[in-house]
Amino acid sequence: MPLPNRLKPRKVSKAKLNELIDLLLKITIKIDNGAAENDPELQIMMINWNAQVVTPCEFSDFRDYNSWTSAKEFTKIAFNKVKYLDDLTYEELINIVDFICLAEGSESEQSYAMNLLKINFKAFSSDLIYWPDEYFNLEEVDDLSSEEIVAYLMEGSNRKLSNAPEIKLKYSIVKGINN
Repeated sequence: MPLPNRLKPRKVSKAKLNELIDLLLKITIKIDNGAAENDPELQIMMINWNAQVVTPCEFSDFRDYNSWTSAKEFTKIAFNKVKYLDDLTYEELINIVDFICLAEGSESEQSYAMNLLKINFKAFSSDLIYWPDEYFNLEEVDDLSSEEIVAYLMEGSNRKLSNAPEIKLKYSIVKGINN
C-alpha cells in the first residue's frame, strides 16, 4: 500500500540526486582518507552539500552513513521534509502505518514515513510498531494491527483525528514514552 499522494516525499531530479551523490562520495573518500572535521576543504564540500538539501547533515552523519545505508538513500533522506499536518485523516494515518508495517518503498521512504509519525504524534516510538512488548513492557503483547497502532498513537499523543472510530485499547499507555 503506497503512501497517499499528498504525503509522499518530495521528488528530486535524477540529475540533482546524482550531483549530490557524487559530492557525497567525494566527502566520504576525504573522511575515509583521514580528513578531520575541521579540514577546510572538507568543510567547503559539506557546506556545499548542506546548502542543497532540506535536512542538513553534520560531520558524524557523513562519516557514519555508509555503515547503515547507501549514498543514494542517504541523499534521498536529506531531501525529505516532514511537517505537522493539521488536516491528517484517519485513513491517511492507517496508510502510513500500513506502509511501514508492510515495509513498502525504499529505505528513504520508510525513514520519511517514520518521521511523519514522529512529527505528528508526540508519543510515537518505533517500539510501538516493531517491539510492542517493549513499548508496553509486557512480554505477552503480540503484534498490533494498524488500527490498534493508530489508536495508541492518538491516545498517547492526545490527538484524536476527527474521523477515527472508537477502538478499545487492550493495554495501558506507558507514561514517559517519547522517543
